[in-house]
Amino acid sequence: MFPSPPPNSNGSGRRQSFVPTATEFTPKAIEARDQVLRLSFITQTIPNIHRYAGIVGLCTVPEDKADMNNLGWHIADFLAFRALLCGDNPPKAQTWLSMCDISALVEAAPQAYTHGKDKRLVGSAVRLEHHGGGSGIAEREDDIQVETSAEALKEKFISAAKEKLKIAEKYKYPLLLIICGLTSLEQDIFFGKLDTDHQYTMKDLRHELGDSISNVEAMVVTPSLFSAGWQINASFGRLDSPIGGDNRAEFLARQFGGIFAQDLVKFFLGWNCPAIDDAKVDARIRRERFPGPVVPSDEVNALISQLKIKIQSYLVGGLSNFHMDHSFSFNKSRDEWEKLIERRERSHDHRALECYEQKWKKLPSAQSLNPTNEGFSFLGNAFGGTRDSQLNHIKCLIEESYLAWPDYWALNFGQETKKDLERFMNTERPGDLECHEIFNVLEHRARTSILADTIVQYFDLPMPHNQRCRDWDHFKWQQELPEKDRVALIRHFGNVLHVVPSPNVPPGINPNYLSRLQMRLESGARYVRAALGIRFLTTKHSSPVAIDRINTCR
Repeated sequence: MFPSPPPNSNGSGRRQSFVPTATEFTPKAIEARDQVLRLSFITQTIPNIHRYAGIVGLCTVPEDKADMNNLGWHIADFLAFRALLCGDNPPKAQTWLSMCDISALVEAAPQAYTHGKDKRLVGSAVRLEHHGGGSGIAEREDDIQVETSAEALKEKFISAAKEKLKIAEKYKYPLLLIICGLTSLEQDIFFGKLDTDHQYTMKDLRHELGDSISNVEAMVVTPSLFSAGWQINASFGRLDSPIGGDNRAEFLARQFGGIFAQDLVKFFLGWNCPAIDDAKVDARIRRERFPGPVVPSDEVNALISQLKIKIQSYLVGGLSNFHMDHSFSFNKSRDEWEKLIERRERSHDHRALECYEQKWKKLPSAQSLNPTNEGFSFLGNAFGGTRDSQLNHIKCLIEESYLAWPDYWALNFGQETKKDLERFMNTERPGDLECHEIFNVLEHRARTSILADTIVQYFDLPMPHNQRCRDWDHFKWQQELPEKDRVALIRHFGNVLHVVPSPNVPPGINPNYLSRLQMRLESGARYVRAALGIRFLTTKHSSPVAIDRINTCR
């Protein structure tokens, strides 16, 4: 017996049939929203922070994973943000929480926790001295609070966010949340472990914060999962925030990462490459299928491979300027914040980049700058910068992917893919190419969910089961539909998102459309198909219009 269907959009308990019943065609509006709905981007530059902003910093790394070859680089991030922000804002305006005793870790290995290519020692940011009125060194309200219990840490985080939000709303100050540790592309927080019991979504947090969060400017900063730098969501608070550009295409391109990398690589290696001047190309040569020699030399092949990797990494890095370098950038001419959001020093209450740079340069560098465990070339110095830390990050990405797309992993195909991934995770030292391939595949799958969620949001479609794409179960949805409705969905919306290519594999890996890993994840297409079915399947004539507008993103 099938489970009872959820109420339809009109609130009744009866599901509306997806089989067309209208006797004549009535055009339906299917235009995407023009405004930027999510001010999200990747950057290596510190955000523009108001001097009285409420700040909550959170480090979710447990002590048993605090080594720099494991998740310790998140601790270095946490300390780096403290080094730049503490002292600029009143101590009462800041709360810093950690699952592990960072002070003890730094004391035990003072040279271990470094940040950036210049290997700045950020351990000094553990405890900032405050001299007051002849009483000597006193405790500060922005000292790091340690809570080893995941549940207790989460409660303290929520409590601190509420406290800062209350003041921010009263005095019209911004709110800044900095998360260092395991997260998802949707900025879900994992308190120490990658499982659903330790997962906390931004939707959960907004619910806890209540309506007040919609009255303030609020920003969430999390690690960039697929490149150096940090993912910033500058629209976590009120949607009508005065900050933010009007370039919708720019923000969308940055959010979709490498999802279209396969097509773009072919574009830049083909005759349509913008670097080719058609006026200087002989018409007879132009008839060749591709530019360049029929049989490229080893040198040309090497250059082509480098170009492919650079295009992929630039897209995966969200078009950020320093996507291979996990260091703070203080280069004003390449400041993503100023390009995408607003002029940085919009008032005397905001610091210039030069101020942060001066603070950064006061930090000492590690005694030895020579790497002893160089990382993968395609990742630069991201994710800790060593092969061990980067391999551990890829394994974390695999484990995090198991928590998404329940319909996919329930399939025999998904189960076999999981066995392939488990074999990789159990290999002591997998090859560089294999790591690169799996990394690209994981990024493509995660971005597919972001694409599906974005389409539903921008085209104002209903969320199937009121869930995000990554959480939605296609099979559960199918069980709730009569056979005639399932057929109608495929017939009218079967081609949705057919323009999305398969994952782009690195040079040296042969594209294999029969490979379980390389096959495109269909969860996003099914999600959008279900949303379209709920909203638009009233006449068969409406489906081509809807699909065309979505596939061309108009």
